[in-house]
Amino acid sequence: MISLATLSFSTADVSVLLRPKTLRVSGRLGNLTLVNENATYAILGDFNQLMSIDGPNFADFVYQTFDADEAKYNGIKSSISFNAASVKFNFVEQPLRDLYVFVYKLARLKGLYDAATQAAVQKASEIERMQFAISIKSPIIKFPSDPMSSIDTLVLHLGHITAKNKYEAIVNRTSAGLYGIQLVSNLQRDGELSTLRVIDDIDISADIIQTSNIDRRVDVDLPDTQVFHFLLFNQATYCNSSRWP
Repeated sequence: MISLATLSFSTADVSVLLRPKTLRVSGRLGNLTLVNENATYAILGDFNQLMSIDGPNFADFVYQTFDADEAKYNGIKSSISFNAASVKFNFVEQPLRDLYVFVYKLARLKGLYDAATQAAVQKASEIERMQFAISIKSPIIKFPSDPMSSIDTLVLHLGHITAKNKYEAIVNRTSAGLYGIQLVSNLQRDGELSTLRVIDDIDISADIIQTSNIDRRVDVDLPDTQVFHFLLFNQATYCNSSRWP
């Protein structure tokens, strides 16, 4: 038997509040790590930590439903919020390949997979007027040049990921963005670290406006969906918009 990796987290709090017509689920996970345990690969120490949460060391979420009979009901049937600290990955090919093969074999448990898929599809069709707010601090992916002999790396910061929406009568406004995308190379020569910024601080954002219940006999110009997207690169801004009838 070969030990592949150890997944651990030292903090896990989940609470569920049930009322006659509403549900609230909240939770927090902390100190999440995935460590390579396969001694077959002589990987340098720092790269054996395949995944970890960087910074405040937690991720929290809240899901809740609302009662349409309450006086303060505003038309929103459910809401979800998710906040996560920066997740750091070390892309080490051999251990990750072994984990992929292991997960693939588990996925061949067809009965369990089909039951979960069918349940997810049924629930997805029931989602209506859900309000969401998502914030994920910049995920960091490190690509070692040779994890067995060198600490040289190419580091990709995927940017701070945000997404949220807001309902206004017949209009659903959604905004999403990636902020602070970076690509950096770290090379060590003669004991000195040299850093080169290949890509620095790119921001991408989009605003989506979806309008429902449009009477096409009266209004033929207002589109069902409008998309405005922005790209900020080295202080230069590019803006474009799209629309679908």
